[in-house]
Amino acid sequence: MKPKSILFICIVVFCVGQSFAQTNTTNENEFQFGEAEHFLDGYSLNFQYQDGKAIHMGFYNGKANYEWITGPGKGRGNTDIPYRSCKIGDNLYIVNWHETGLKDYLTIVFDFEKMMVHSSIIVGYENKPERSLKTVFLTGVIDHLQKK
Repeated sequence: MKPKSILFICIVVFCVGQSFAQTNTTNENEFQFGEAEHFLDGYSLNFQYQDGKAIHMGFYNGKANYEWITGPGKGRGNTDIPYRSCKIGDNLYIVNWHETGLKDYLTIVFDFEKMMVHSSIIVGYENKPERSLKTVFLTGVIDHLQKK
């Protein structure tokens, strides 16, 4: 055989082997699709966004509550909001919930290793004149973290 043919066969065998290797799963990936997880139950924390607004948040029995502690919304908040979460790394969680009454949808990443929070929020998706649609994408710093 010619060296080019041998090289071609080796590349094909390697690529086929790699494609089979990528279909393997590990025990870490075994979870129930569609099941709400509540990894943050028992956690309580404050975080402050870059623009100075700060919030206190707690998680319990599959529900979340929050209250704005600084900024224009100070004193406002919500309680008993069903939430879902997923552990995506060591001390790293993604959380979401839907505030149906406010027509808001939130996705938040909590990085307890770096003490950071990253939020992506659709605010007022009904787009009413008194509460127009906007999106929020902010990063903040976590403090006063209490774990379960």
